[in-house]
Amino acid sequence: MKKILASIVVMFIAYSSFAQKEALFENGTNVVNLGVGLGDVYFGSGYSGVPLSFQASYDRGVTSKLGIGYIGAGGIVSYISRTYKYSYGGETYKYKNSGLLIGARATYHFSLDGEIAEKLDPYAGVMFGYVVTSSSNDVPSGTSVTYTAKGGAVGAGAFAGARYYFAPNFGVHAEVGYNIIAVLNTGITFRF
Repeated sequence: MKKILASIVVMFIAYSSFAQKEALFENGTNVVNLGVGLGDVYFGSGYSGVPLSFQASYDRGVTSKLGIGYIGAGGIVSYISRTYKYSYGGETYKYKNSGLLIGARATYHFSLDGEIAEKLDPYAGVMFGYVVTSSSNDVPSGTSVTYTAKGGAVGAGAFAGARYYFAPNFGVHAEVGYNIIAVLNTGITFRF
């Protein structure tokens, strides 16, 4: 009987320590992503070079467990600059467009079980933001057409992603979807 009682106590202690294990993303968790975006969905095609943007995002757990995961809220800042060149009449014309996205994000983080739960944080989200744009041209000398323009637009997007942690507070992330400027974001992650 003592062996059975001892076994039950050991199992209860092991279960309690497992059940109290902290989720990778829960209420009060803070995460910062820094990285690059690939693909240009804002300005379109015809531009030279690889369509890269630079982005930073913040995510904070704002609810206790809700369903199979946790809700997060935060923001994103992203910058892209693209150049369009073409030749006409033996002259080369160059137009430069840039965009700065400032937006808010909401995420839902799926809580996993087992060993993978200690390293992988999958999530899906939506965002809403404003893109400040500027355009300028560089035309051959002797041409009287020059301009600089600024403007902006409101946009919304949806994405799915995951963070993989190599250490409790450091990892990598990848997101795919329409985030107003890029279709794929990847980079490093800091959790605190």
